[in-house]
Amino acid sequence: MLKVDNLTISFRTDEGLITPVQDVSFEVKAGRTLGIVGESGSGKSVSTKALMRLLPGNALVSPDARMAYVNKAGETVNVESLKPNSRALRQLRGGEIGMIFQEPMASFSPVYTIGNQMIEAIRLHRKASKKEAREIAIDMLDRVGISNASARVDQYPHELSGGMRQRAMIALALSAGPALLIADEPTTALDVTIQAQVLELMGDLQRDLGMGMIFITHDLGVIAQVADDVVVMYLGKIVERGATAEVIRNPRHPYTQGLLKAIPSLDTLHDRLSPVPGDIPSPTERPSGCPFHTRCGQMRAGQCDVVEPPEVQLGEGRAVRCWLDAEVSQSAKLEIPA
Repeated sequence: MLKVDNLTISFRTDEGLITPVQDVSFEVKAGRTLGIVGESGSGKSVSTKALMRLLPGNALVSPDARMAYVNKAGETVNVESLKPNSRALRQLRGGEIGMIFQEPMASFSPVYTIGNQMIEAIRLHRKASKKEAREIAIDMLDRVGISNASARVDQYPHELSGGMRQRAMIALALSAGPALLIADEPTTALDVTIQAQVLELMGDLQRDLGMGMIFITHDLGVIAQVADDVVVMYLGKIVERGATAEVIRNPRHPYTQGLLKAIPSLDTLHDRLSPVPGDIPSPTERPSGCPFHTRCGQMRAGQCDVVEPPEVQLGEGRAVRCWLDAEVSQSAKLEIPA
């Protein structure tokens, strides 16, 4: 239902041109969840904001980028060609593609009630009277597990707890009946118990409504619970992709291996965690060669730090970008510049 090809995003800044996303391609299949995982600064959120055309005015999207979305009517919409503030773009946002942002307090207006904001979204995308829209809003709040929804609908965002605000944000995103949902780290600010409830809720809603979903997170443990397919991003590039079960069972890239080792386990409570060493570089100081070589304990000098590895297909939807992988080294000719 969504296919993204050759997406490169740059920003004009006082320090020059910064490119946080480079040549990213992925697809989302109907009824399935694509997980996008990586540390802060990997380019996860920027990539999906491009789908909603929510990038700031100083952003530049590569002219060869293609973002093709198949809408509810079965028509292919080229998102990159939609005109700003056009009716087609307004219909895409919310009506076709819904988005849950990281911090609900920054997404809800503090001066309007939850219900007021939901009713506005419903009436924008669905043929409903104000009374009908209010009933839909109450029903959606009830479906996401908010008790006494008929009273909560008239409350302001600050009157709800963090977990309830997150549920209300999910209800708002789903109230217009989107076919594709983008969830941008929707459980980051929640405690573990509420996080588990929200993840279960989103899975139930996806099955009930038949939606496709893009789930963005830095936690591979969460991805293992919710995603059918996964792409691992590092410094603006996809370094590994494949079916979630296969990537977790047999990670091929050192960065993916590092993210898995950093997940706490109840079986190893007395062992020290093994974090990925160092910090992700700034896009303004992008290293030569493989972008991960500055933090990789297996780095081969003269190869990994000189030439960027190509992405090599390993099978159906499975690919990796790493010189240490035997299949990458065998299929790509190493050309070290003079």
